[in-house]
Amino acid sequence: MPQLRRKRVLRTAFPQDWHDILNKNFAIYHLLPQSLKLRLQKLIQLFLLEKKFYGCQGLSLTEEIRVIIAAQACLLILNQPKAWYNKLQSILVYPGAFTVPDAQHSEQGIVSSAPSHRLGESWHNGRIVLSWDDVITDSRHPQRGQNVTFHEFAHQLDAEDGYTDGIPILGPKHSFQHWSHLMAEELARLRHEVIVGIPHVINRYGATNAAEFFAVATETFFTHPHQLAMHNPALFQILHSYYHLDPRTWTNNQQKNTTT
Repeated sequence: MPQLRRKRVLRTAFPQDWHDILNKNFAIYHLLPQSLKLRLQKLIQLFLLEKKFYGCQGLSLTEEIRVIIAAQACLLILNQPKAWYNKLQSILVYPGAFTVPDAQHSEQGIVSSAPSHRLGESWHNGRIVLSWDDVITDSRHPQRGQNVTFHEFAHQLDAEDGYTDGIPILGPKHSFQHWSHLMAEELARLRHEVIVGIPHVINRYGATNAAEFFAVATETFFTHPHQLAMHNPALFQILHSYYHLDPRTWTNNQQKNTTT
């Protein structure tokens, strides 16, 4: 039955309303070549068939919310035939930044809960939590260099092997040793740049740990590809090889269209 539903969806034309939503609100979408755009549309349709969305704190879910989140999630797996967020079941969407208790440990061993404000979270139990205000802002303005949707869905890719350690499931052309060694070097480089005050392309939050580094590097790869390729060429190449995409070509196409 699930396979029949998938086949039925794949035979269904992509709704014009969804196309209009993406053209208006997902800046990267209209930069894609037609072949990738068509592939993305089919992934969006499957994603919306299989994943459940829930509005939180009174947020009324709309097609706009669902389609924009699905499009950004599916961009990460656009050229990855084996990646499909298999463990992900639901996406919880808040109107804006949400507050969660954050455990604080004192020297005496006392644990207290202090509020922590979040833009997104990725959980091991098959859930992602997102702030809609930040989702839509990031979607419309990739030049900001950050994207909470890319970030949290990169965590889901990372966790598909059971560990959130900055090492997703790698294809046959990728060496575990090479990936882990290069990522460790790039993480150490970012930490040094942050401490010393050297300008860096990757957001300093990526210096937190290996998992956050992979998620933040993914944000940068899709939003500031030219800058990442110049400043961190080895990192750009390994992400290019993993995602099987080169976002630099999309912005190049935009520049050509603008000048002709």
